[in-house]
Amino acid sequence: MLSLKRQDEILEIINKNKSATVEELSAELFVSCATIRRDLAAMEKQGLIRRSHGGAIPFKSSAEESAFSSREQENNAAKKAIALRAFQLLKSGDSVFMDSSSTVGFVIPLLNNLKYLSITTIGLKNALLLSQISSAKVYIAGGQIHNHSNSITGTDTMDYISRIHADIALISCSGVDLKAGFTDADIEQSKLKRQMRKNADKVAMLCDCTKFGKTFMCTDFNFDEIDYFITDKMPPEEYVKKIADSKCKLICAAMEKPI
Repeated sequence: MLSLKRQDEILEIINKNKSATVEELSAELFVSCATIRRDLAAMEKQGLIRRSHGGAIPFKSSAEESAFSSREQENNAAKKAIALRAFQLLKSGDSVFMDSSSTVGFVIPLLNNLKYLSITTIGLKNALLLSQISSAKVYIAGGQIHNHSNSITGTDTMDYISRIHADIALISCSGVDLKAGFTDADIEQSKLKRQMRKNADKVAMLCDCTKFGKTFMCTDFNFDEIDYFITDKMPPEEYVKKIADSKCKLICAAMEKPI
């Protein structure tokens, strides 16, 4: 069986059953476990599935993503470490853009240490959390609620964001790649993030190490379009060089000082 045809069948099985182990797929398709593992690695890089312990689960893009509550449980320790470093970029009186990501959401519990913040977000849950546990002035962009997700998108949302200026934008992504830059699966959210960048003095990209080497359909930014790249672990050397060449400041939660 050709690898692409086999991967199509793997994807169909995983989507139908919501998960599958390597052994189950091996038995179903009559190929070795090693072959299945190679297929899963290739499929994960394409953003088709997510590998789990001993197998894989479906990848839900922002166009058909899983509930926000399940996503925010992923990589909590890494996201909290990244959020702490992002918080250190803020100061009292700042105007801030926040996207709808759970990574950015981990910044919110830290904000009571600052005063007179004004925060504009496109995330329903982030807006609710801000209103409940921070003293910031909170603005939520109007528009269409993206089904099965936490996001507000559309032309009305874009128009609203275009009229706001921010000192800094806190943004996350689905994947980061040396050639493709920072990418997402949904074109509407990608457009909104680019508008936030246009209207912000500084942009901080919050990205945990699981997103390295992954590429999705829509480019949010190139490396030279952001000011801070905040991650939990030191990236591979080629990424460190790319970031340095782009005049972007690398902030690694595992290090004492930014590069």
